[in-house]
Amino acid sequence: MNAIRSKPTVVKVLHAGSLTSLVRKRIGPALVQERGITLESESGHSVALAMAIKDRSTSGDVFLSADAQVNQILLGQANGDWIRWFVIFARNAAVLAYSPKSRFLNDFEQARDGMIPWYQVLLQPGVQLARNDPNLDPMGYYTLLVCELAEKHYRIPELKERLLGSDTNPAQVNRMNIAQFERGEIDAMFLYVSAALDLVLPYLVLPDEINLGNPAMAPIYEGVQFTNDKGQTFHGKPISFSATMLKSTHNPQAAQDFIMFLLSPRGQELVKAAHFLPGSILVGGDKTFMPGQLQTLLQGDC
Repeated sequence: MNAIRSKPTVVKVLHAGSLTSLVRKRIGPALVQERGITLESESGHSVALAMAIKDRSTSGDVFLSADAQVNQILLGQANGDWIRWFVIFARNAAVLAYSPKSRFLNDFEQARDGMIPWYQVLLQPGVQLARNDPNLDPMGYYTLLVCELAEKHYRIPELKERLLGSDTNPAQVNRMNIAQFERGEIDAMFLYVSAALDLVLPYLVLPDEINLGNPAMAPIYEGVQFTNDKGQTFHGKPISFSATMLKSTHNPQAAQDFIMFLLSPRGQELVKAAHFLPGSILVGGDKTFMPGQLQTLLQGDC
């Protein structure tokens, strides 16, 4: 008699594109090896994914966002109770990455070394800056917030508009293409420091007052915000990546095990190895709905 093979445990993770390398190259293989759980991955823009979950055009077990604020789209009875809680598992900061083949390379390197202001390089005629749609993607609206903070920090009137044009300027938005960037057809883009390091791209560090990466600067960041075309407002805050279980999960135990692994010391080692910034594990929403095992890993509320 042939032995009956047990069905493999699978967890489907919907996640921000900026988490693809971490999820697929680090967490996935480790999860199979250490927990016997196979990972199915679907990436996209965090806001777009949240809206797709809400309108039932996609489903999964776990949702990982590049901004913890995106969870508000799914949180609570008014939003269908798709989630009841979420945890922040990593932080990040915005940097200005530039193409190693840009014809403005020398200027970017001078700005990197502090010899000229970074915004002076971007304001030169012919510089091609690309960015994602702020209505769909956190890095899209983080770019707007960074430039608005820069306008305040450097006390340069209309700097944001001079750098970006309108919030959804078609000359810049939806043109982010790494292949074109590497060829020098696109000169610069704002990225997470984790992405710049993962892709081995040159970049310059922005001041803490504007890079959305320093929790101590939270009061400054709170002075800016963006409201998208759906009326959802995202306030300036330190960049935080979050995880939550979806009510659509077909395997709540596997979803819980995934998040438990992500928050564990081993999981946090992998997060750090993927160049994300360390931070406290914080909970949002109603933690009384959170599995007890996960609650033991919390370090505070957000």
